[in-house]
Formats: sequence, C-alpha cells, structure tokens
Amino acid sequence: MIASFLFFFFLLTRPLVRYLRTLAEGLLTIAGGNLDYRLPMSNEDEMGEVAKSINFMAEQLQEKMNRERQIENSKMELITSVSHDLRTPLTSIIGYLNLLKNDNYENLEEHKRYINNAYNKSQQLKKLIDDLFEYTRLTSGAVNLSFTKIDVSGLLEQIMNEFEPIAQENSLTVRTIRDQTPIYGYVDAEKMVRAIDNLLMNALKFSMKPGVITVRLSAEEQHIYFAVENMGKPISEEQEKLLFERFYKADPSRNDHHGSPGAGMGLSIAKNIVELHGGRIWLNHQNGHFTFFIEISRI
Repeated sequence: MIASFLFFFFLLTRPLVRYLRTLAEGLLTIAGGNLDYRLPMSNEDEMGEVAKSINFMAEQLQEKMNRERQIENSKMELITSVSHDLRTPLTSIIGYLNLLKNDNYENLEEHKRYINNAYNKSQQLKKLIDDLFEYTRLTSGAVNLSFTKIDVSGLLEQIMNEFEPIAQENSLTVRTIRDQTPIYGYVDAEKMVRAIDNLLMNALKFSMKPGVITVRLSAEEQHIYFAVENMGKPISEEQEKLLFERFYKADPSRNDHHGSPGAGMGLSIAKNIVELHGGRIWLNHQNGHFTFFIEISRI
C-alpha cells in the first residue's frame, strides 16, 4: 500500500517537479541577463500564475533597461549638442572681438555692426547657460517655489503682450482666446511665466512660417488649462513620447532658419515647473498640428 502510494505520488507530482525545474532554469536564464527569455505558460493553475508573474517581471526589467539605455544615449547626445551650441556663439564672439581688437573694420557703421553682433551672440550664450542652470536646479530639487494667489488670466495677458512682437518678427500671427474674468490659482508667478514662455518659444521655433499660434486659457471648477497650438513639421510617435524627457533633444532636422538654436531643454524645464505646481503637461499631435496643454489647480 505504501509502495502504491509512493508510486502514484511520484506519478502525479512528476509533471509539477518538471515544471518547477523549468521555472528554476528560466529564472537562472533571466538572471543571467537574457531578458528576452519567457517561461512557457502550459498550466492555468497557481504555477502558471507564478510563470506569468516571472514573465511580467522580465518584461518590466527589459523595458527599464531599454529606457535607461535610451536616456543614457540621449544624455550623451545632449552633451554633444550643448557643447556645439555653446561653442558656436562663443566662436563668433571671439571672432568679432578679434576684428575689433585689430581695428579690422572700414568705418564706424561696420564697427557698430560687429559690436551688435557680438552682443547678440553673448545674449544667446547667456540663454543657453541659464537653461542649463535652471534645468539643473529644477531636477536636483534645489529650487523652492513661492506660491501666491495670482489671476492667471492677467498673467497670461502680460506674457502675450511681450510675446506678440517677437512672433510678428517671425511672420507669425498670435490668437489669444481667454475669459476676461479673473481666474485665480496658487502659483509661483516667475516659474509659471517661464513654463508658458517655453511653450510659446517652442511653438515659435517649430511653426510653419508664415503661420498662426493660438493660445487658449480656460477653467473648470477645479482646474485651469493653458493650451498653445501651432502647425509644424510632423514628428513620430516615438519623438512625441520623448519630447518632455530629460536629456532629450528633438531631431535637429525640425529646426529651420527662422528658429534660434537652443539646448533642447525648454519643454523639460516646463514639465518640471508644472509638476512642482502639482499639475501636468502633455501634447496632442496630429499630422503636424501641435497642441501643448498645461493643467494646474484652481482656487
């Protein structure tokens, strides 16, 4: 009787033992770095659930590693791009200063032009450095926001008064659609201006010219919404997912001769600012029609 019990016990548990051995071997394979390996899902019982969980873990690890590898590649691309972006205006400044130092100009008008060009390049260089500094502060947690009750409708009006002349210089028309009544929220005015301005400058840089940039402000019971719309060159779904990511700079081919060069951190800075406000930022894109949204809480 004992022998019969052992025989049937062995017979019934043999598939389970074999499947456990398969799970163990699969775990060792995954632990060895082969994250493409998946355990067979032959059973629908508890062991099958274990295999499903292990496969899910492998998928998550694979996605995380791919993500980290992508971020690292983007980081190196950004460092290379930023180095180029910083060197370009610096080289121009040095060139103009050498011309002035050696009195290599024909008249006062050319002298003034050299000075003006050197000044413009120095401002461009300053903006690049400011972006790097701001991005570092925001991502390191070293920035403290000062929240005050602000009429965001009035804040947007001030921003647009400064932005419209710049847009007109770039053959762009600006439409602003907003309620005339005050809309209040607790925000850090300086930082929120920076976030909205970054969206506007992004639209200016990548818009088809001549073209139209539409800015909307609306409010619901609990939330305030900013939206910036423009038409530009379509981008891929993969680029859409990466636009707000750290160390990611959009494909340089999107630039045209109208746009000013930059380090590609404007959208990432805007994202960090909005998230520090407890809000969110996202993009809707269809065939070159871009709409960037900011959502923050309303008082």
